Amino acid sequence: RVRSLSEKLTEALYVPVEVRIRRRLLEVAESYPGGVVPLTQDQLGGLAGAARATVNRVLRVEEGKGTLTLARGRITVLDRAGIASRAT
Repeated sequence: RVRSLSEKLTEALYVPVEVRIRRRLLEVAESYPGGVVPLTQDQLGGLAGAARATVNRVLRVEEGKGTLTLARGRITVLDRAGIASRAT
């Protein structure tokens, strides 16, 4: 548990916010095999340490690339590999 907290803190300090948002989305999406993630942008922002406006910007970029779709209160992940390629 301490290791996980340490990794998250290091990530928050050194990893760009766009990457953190994508990583958190992919982590949560693992629990939803169908790809429909019941998560608001505010909630995703809380997990990634990002403002909702920043989350919205990143998700809109991904939506434009065809890797996900957005709806009220949910994110449908269509291309995990595509998102993962920008989460490194």
